[in-house]
Amino acid sequence: MPGSLKRTSWMIVLPMAIAAVIIFPAVLLRAADTDLPVYFEDSVLILKTQTINRVQYLPLADLVKQLNLPFTNDATQEVFTIRGTNSQIVLTRNSAAISVNNQLSLLPSPVLHDNGVWLVPPEFLQQGLTRLTGMEFRRRSGAPRVFAGAVKPIDLAMNAQNQGTLTRLTLRTGVPVTVDVKRDVAQHRTTLIFGSKAIDPARESVDYKDRLVGSISFNDSDGTAKITVETTDEVGDVRTLTADENRVHFIDFLRKPEVTETPAPPAVPVAAGNAAPADIPARPATTIPANTSGIRVVVIDPGHGGIDTGTSTMNALEKDLTLAMARRLRSTLQVRLGTTVILTRDSDAALTSEARSSVANNNQANLFVSLHIGNSPNKSDFSSSVYIIQDNFAASLAPAGPAQRLFQPWYLGYRNNRASSAEIAGFLSEELSNAFPGWNFPVRTGPVGVLASATMPSVLIEVGNVNNPASAAALLDSTFQSKLAASVTAAIERFAAVHPVAK
Repeated sequence: MPGSLKRTSWMIVLPMAIAAVIIFPAVLLRAADTDLPVYFEDSVLILKTQTINRVQYLPLADLVKQLNLPFTNDATQEVFTIRGTNSQIVLTRNSAAISVNNQLSLLPSPVLHDNGVWLVPPEFLQQGLTRLTGMEFRRRSGAPRVFAGAVKPIDLAMNAQNQGTLTRLTLRTGVPVTVDVKRDVAQHRTTLIFGSKAIDPARESVDYKDRLVGSISFNDSDGTAKITVETTDEVGDVRTLTADENRVHFIDFLRKPEVTETPAPPAVPVAAGNAAPADIPARPATTIPANTSGIRVVVIDPGHGGIDTGTSTMNALEKDLTLAMARRLRSTLQVRLGTTVILTRDSDAALTSEARSSVANNNQANLFVSLHIGNSPNKSDFSSSVYIIQDNFAASLAPAGPAQRLFQPWYLGYRNNRASSAEIAGFLSEELSNAFPGWNFPVRTGPVGVLASATMPSVLIEVGNVNNPASAAALLDSTFQSKLAASVTAAIERFAAVHPVAK
């Protein structure tokens, strides 16, 4: 044989030999086995996977039997052959190379034959079975499920948010689904079971934890799509609400009511020979007045939060000031109006503008108030304003289609209530300007994003100027904050008086 031909032959044979004889280490490092559901059009196959040397492996025989494919297992040659109509796949033990219709394909990990069981890495689904059967297998990177053929999974988005005395888990799906809620009080666990099996969540868990909710995770390893919520013993009740024809589900975890006992008054000693004194009348309990106005729910939005600190004074950050003011305003409104008040955030949390207004929308609020601190380079300016969204905000954009009606696109949400927004802004301007002479709170308009998608009267109050020393000092003063809360409440009372509760 000529030398050049010999060299050419070795160049062809050697790579194939190397690929075909990738020997797996004799010592197999195992991890805990897990279940992997594979969704077909008419069934779900639960594969008992094994993790070996940090690679997840699938049982080959279970896949082949599910697809009704003939196969042979040559124990002597340690070769597994799968046959299709006019094609075949040949696998060899401890080799990453497989032959598909006499064409070599290299898997990222070798095929194993362990304790009589043939194991393949997940990539075999696409590189092997899809080429043999024509059936596509789809799996998002890292997702613990596979969708086969024409199966169209339902997209799922999950979001959790604290809303004062409750934590709300919001579920959104692309098509209508049913959700059955099962609560295990003893185990502090609530399970949400989906009526549709093929669910594909955007994420497997929600990175959220508060005093009511410990963890939120999706799981379908047994073929049943469900969300498990681990709760604390502070949860008193779980309530559900659906919207958009079962495309949106709200699951509310409500805190147990706090029970406070009033100590009995101390006994009055009776002197010898004197009659016992008459019973001392009990002090009347402080009660929140019944709400008879049309303002049932008010949502207050403390501006900024998290890494978004907003502007700052020498002694405080805007995100902290707005939260302090919002909490004070919440207390004042609850006492004077007896209304339900929800904060978009009650901690140092980062929220998008859309998330803030969605708290108001999801809770069917009657009023949305966003609080911010002013920042003007003019040190003599108090920079206070009451903002409503400008009338022609995003006027050039087309209206949304029917499928988007629940989410109230940001360029349509404000329109039905802009006149009412201007009305409450006028009341706020008058009350605040009277309470703080010289500050002035003119009504302004602008492309205020946080107000855009709110579907109720909505305003943004900008208070003070951090670059004005007198203003900055006032913002930190608790008396000033209480007066601010009282003035805003007075404006809301005026607004409520001309918007009585519907009969």
